[in-house]
Amino acid sequence: MPRIPLVRTLLTLIASSTPLHAGLTYVDAVDGPSGNTTLADGSTLLASDTTGATTWRQRDAANFGSGGTIFEGVEPSPEIKTTIGGLTPGQNYRVYVHFVEKTASTPEKWNVRAGFTSGNLTLFANATDAISGATSAVLASTLSYDTPPTIFTGTGTQMAGLVGTRAADVNGRIEVFIDDYGSTEVNLRTWYDGVSFEELPPAPATLTYVDASAANTVRRDGVPFAPAAQGNTSIDNNWETRLLGNNGNVYEAGADGPEDAPILTTTITGLNPNTTYLVHACFWDASSGNWRVKATIDPSRIDDSGTPTNLSDDFLPTSPLSHFAADNNAGGTATQASLASASSFGTNPLFTEGDRRLMSAVLGTTTSNASGELVVYIDDLAGVAQDSRTWYDGIAYRIAPALVSTSDEDGDGLNNGDEQARGTNPYLPDSDGDGYSDGDEVAAGSDPLDAQSVPPLPGNSLAIAPDGAWTWFNDERAIFHQGSLFTGYVKANGQYGVTRYDPATNESFHMIVSTAASQQQDDHNNPSFTVLPDGRLMILYAKHIGGNQFYQRTSLVNLPSSNSDWGPEIVRPLPANNTYNNTYLLSAESNRIYNFHRSINFNPTITVSNDLGATWEPSVPFISVGSGSVRPYPRYCSNGSDRIDLIYTDGHPRDVNNSVYHMYYRNGAFHKTDGTLIDTYANLPLDHEGGERGSVIYPYSAAAWGPGQGPNDWIPAGRGWTWDIHYGADGHPVCVFQVQVDNVTGSGWNHDRIYYYYARWTGTAWQKRFIAQGGRGIYSSEDDYGGGMTIDPENPNVIYLSSNAANPFDLTSISNVPLRPGERYEIWRGVTGDGGLTFNWEQITENSAADNLRPIVPEDHGYDRALLWFNGTYTTYTNYSTRVLAILTNELKIKSSMLSPATNSGTISWSSSPGWTYRIVGTADLLSFPHEVASGIASQGSTTSHTFTFPGPLQNLDRAFFRVEPEP
Repeated sequence: MPRIPLVRTLLTLIASSTPLHAGLTYVDAVDGPSGNTTLADGSTLLASDTTGATTWRQRDAANFGSGGTIFEGVEPSPEIKTTIGGLTPGQNYRVYVHFVEKTASTPEKWNVRAGFTSGNLTLFANATDAISGATSAVLASTLSYDTPPTIFTGTGTQMAGLVGTRAADVNGRIEVFIDDYGSTEVNLRTWYDGVSFEELPPAPATLTYVDASAANTVRRDGVPFAPAAQGNTSIDNNWETRLLGNNGNVYEAGADGPEDAPILTTTITGLNPNTTYLVHACFWDASSGNWRVKATIDPSRIDDSGTPTNLSDDFLPTSPLSHFAADNNAGGTATQASLASASSFGTNPLFTEGDRRLMSAVLGTTTSNASGELVVYIDDLAGVAQDSRTWYDGIAYRIAPALVSTSDEDGDGLNNGDEQARGTNPYLPDSDGDGYSDGDEVAAGSDPLDAQSVPPLPGNSLAIAPDGAWTWFNDERAIFHQGSLFTGYVKANGQYGVTRYDPATNESFHMIVSTAASQQQDDHNNPSFTVLPDGRLMILYAKHIGGNQFYQRTSLVNLPSSNSDWGPEIVRPLPANNTYNNTYLLSAESNRIYNFHRSINFNPTITVSNDLGATWEPSVPFISVGSGSVRPYPRYCSNGSDRIDLIYTDGHPRDVNNSVYHMYYRNGAFHKTDGTLIDTYANLPLDHEGGERGSVIYPYSAAAWGPGQGPNDWIPAGRGWTWDIHYGADGHPVCVFQVQVDNVTGSGWNHDRIYYYYARWTGTAWQKRFIAQGGRGIYSSEDDYGGGMTIDPENPNVIYLSSNAANPFDLTSISNVPLRPGERYEIWRGVTGDGGLTFNWEQITENSAADNLRPIVPEDHGYDRALLWFNGTYTTYTNYSTRVLAILTNELKIKSSMLSPATNSGTISWSSSPGWTYRIVGTADLLSFPHEVASGIASQGSTTSHTFTFPGPLQNLDRAFFRVEPEP
């Protein structure tokens, strides 16, 4: 899922055409068709002077009101509003409401209610009147004016209540809503006179940080807040004080295991009364997890049981609006937070500490109360793993900036004018909290105000994991096992993840298999899967040049679905630095497991287990090249019984003029493709430079083509690199690889070009063809990294490739290869019916918002179409923001049906696609299918069955027909 753009906190300031006022300007309230005071809905207010009328009446009050008149509220009086005009659009103003308190010997408590939002008004009264809930007004005469009222005292005394600060709208107006106290008590009457305003300096464009502390943070349930001291390791469902972070203190929950700490409130004081603020909640994240916080300024998002001390209170399930994650949007269940350092602060807080980063969750806007306070609600996530812990640090705020229609305040791709027209929140990049920015949703055609309406994933795919990438030199990266898809990957924070996707329920189960000792922020380290004879899974993984070891874990159950379903991490020492793991179990060799990895002399190395991973034999060098800086790059496959095949190169294409070779292992020896013995396992390593090599598939050559030659033979100075290998229907190997040439269309890495090849062993020779343009490499320092290719192991006539060439299948030139607009990588599916001589191509992803890279097809998938890839922003192999997507589809075919006219019922089973929904329709004549039998039938995986009752019009007929259809 694309990341939400970082929130912009720098305001485009609006230049004022007039100097700042030194004092207030009084505006008298005037009714009538041309007056500035109307009913709250904007309709005309005609105040009468009829005693006892159920309305407002404008009294002739020369000794009371400024301008000689005043509005008297006669109970019950409707809400009205006074509009101040002629202001500078976007400029902030301080506004007061004026009313009169009568001077009398009796205890009369005249008052008024006023505010900027209809129905949300503050009660103002003289402090000496002691009206419960009232905010103190001041003597109007104590304020400073440029244009004062015409009367301060007379029969009554002019009072002023601070309504708050407000920015003038695009038409230069501010609306002030007015109402009376709401009582028939004559001594609590309202005599409203008008409003006054003064222009303020522009609101600061920077945030103010306030640390959460015992002075401003309490438990919401009223129980005294007593966080545990640092060092507490018990699961006590309480917050713990950690001595780090801003001002040396954070409140932590969930670090020692799943718990549920109580909801907290942090109160910010000393603000401008009745003023709108933009608020952020600040929390910490570390490289060891995807830390979270729940935060809101809206108490209606809390599921309140009505009992203040009920600890079961929590945020409502519509949590993406209040649940924030640090590194990604957790599959759409959270809103992604931003780095706090990306915002502008008046005084910077602590942004980093060790491997931890301060994050900022934008909560939107709220209005301070009449006392200049606002409240933020904070919680942890109940019962989550430690990598989702909460470290809450504090609050940041600023006066909500005035909105300029052409600017984009929240950085979501929609300008403020667009947001106003659409009803989205211009201060929040993701108004509905579904993990997609408002701009991305509008561009994709989904509704940015409906969390259930999200942009379709590229290729109408399934979301497998929200965070993950892989290199292509570890296998098996993905397998189907007992009906579930298992995928291994490296998360952006360096953790190694495994996801089990259940097609029957369309659910993903995400697991972290690395520990602090084994993890590394590097996509080379994704685990390989091996299915053990008892149905459990063994995974191996290693750091990229990160020590003389690989790591091993074995599942405790056949279908692991949580972290606790894996046994302990075991360290397997090696004789040299290590990278990659490719594991294959050969049943014909008594279930011996071969791990092909890169270790001894930085070259391909083999380590074998004869007891299903309980122990490992000493490592053996496999292919020997050079003194350690040059290393072949192999890709492997196995029939699972007695054979392991590989294609490989002389070295890395940036270092070596690579050819591409093939060999296979069987029965203790290595062979060329035609079966010629290269050497035995006992005599390893193979001396590559001495001629102990496999069969040549692609020969490097710098020579120009001769007559009848072309790119099907070689590309001059083109260096090969391997992508995938499997077995054809005839059992012979089939492979795909790339060839890369520097500076084809100009100078610089982005002018390098990659060319894709398909090759198969015919039984007597390798037949290869140049089949597609790969475009350029992914980034400058790894210009050989192509988008990727893969073969469907169940149908090797089908391949998938990723390319950013403008026309990947224009093979007429290798020097004129333009790139796609935006240089975006998309995925295509190719099918050959003639052994790879020609292909028919279908584009799988189109107009993607981010790149689609490194497609793979999992073993034993059983679907008509199966594909995995990662989608997102890939900057380098240690810096990426990508998610794992999949396509698993079957052509809809009826597999079986049992219809019973006697009981007017039936059952149909059909080939289905995970994540889809279906309906059954019926007919009596086959001319049309007008009768809906059943709808909303969720896929049950690769096969779906449904039992139904015949609809009324088809009951008790001689014949009836039924059809299954996919629903949109």
